[in-house]
Amino acid sequence: MAHLPPDPFARFLEIYDALNADRSFFQNAASFRFAAIAAATTEGDGATTARAIRRMNDEIDREVGTFGAITKDARLVLAAMLYASGDSVRGFYDQVARVRRMFREHGMRRAGSYETMATWILHRQASGRPVEAATVARMRAIYDGMKSHHWWLTGPDDFPACALLTSAKGEPTAICNRIESIYQALRQEGFSSGDPLQTAANVLHFVGLSPHETARRYARLADEFRRAGIRMWQSDYDELAILCFLEHDATTIVPRVVDRRAQMERLHPKPDHVQTFNLACSVVFLELVQVDRALHHITDAKALTDIQAVVAAQQAAVIAAVTSATAAVTVASSH
Repeated sequence: MAHLPPDPFARFLEIYDALNADRSFFQNAASFRFAAIAAATTEGDGATTARAIRRMNDEIDREVGTFGAITKDARLVLAAMLYASGDSVRGFYDQVARVRRMFREHGMRRAGSYETMATWILHRQASGRPVEAATVARMRAIYDGMKSHHWWLTGPDDFPACALLTSAKGEPTAICNRIESIYQALRQEGFSSGDPLQTAANVLHFVGLSPHETARRYARLADEFRRAGIRMWQSDYDELAILCFLEHDATTIVPRVVDRRAQMERLHPKPDHVQTFNLACSVVFLELVQVDRALHHITDAKALTDIQAVVAAQQAAVIAAVTSATAAVTVASSH
């Protein structure tokens, strides 16, 4: 179960500073930032957390051939994810090897990092139990359903999203039809067609609103960011989708993101604009998911259980949204 830190930004900084202290000149600072975000829901002091992540990263380096074509930068993020979820590298390796065989049996092509991250999502959703063949078959059916709507967009980069969607209620066809309705509703709100919008629609399936209501919530966030002077690019679509999990108005969410983004810009070395937006959204999510609309901390036991479910969905959605050949550390454009 994720630990929700009382001050997510301070927790992020504590872990990042501890990781960054030992970073070599040739290592990508972005992977250290995303690793710190991934580990922000863990307990323990930053130095201890950083050492544990590095140990797991060393284990992954030794097993890198078994994890597929996953870059060195992405390995550190994977190590942080495994540490945060309480998994061992060896245990996850066994799942990767087993699930990879099932992927081949179900005609799913090799997909490097995408395959590894999809396996991580399936592994987490199985709560430590072996991933079942029926789950992989469901994932393949969802992939085929997505491809029936957008054969030119859907590919191995959608494996993590398909893995996430195996936990959704309903038949694969119904799930994919709902996602397509969300996609079209987003287009009607003026968002550009393409892979980023499809990924956003996949994540937004879990928000639980009607396609129209979901698209309106998404558009209100984008409009509020524009009013704050932040242009919305396709590279931001996944972050907007994550923020839609929050039961807060755009007027509450956006000023916090703007403030946290300004603080992220003071990190050393300085991140670029895409990274600062991504990191700020992740921190603000952890801040606001813990409080009600009056910004009072939630203490009700059932509500806290529900929050844990939302956090788990958000964490999986982040992986589904940002996984790429460089696994969350590639930056493409600037604001």
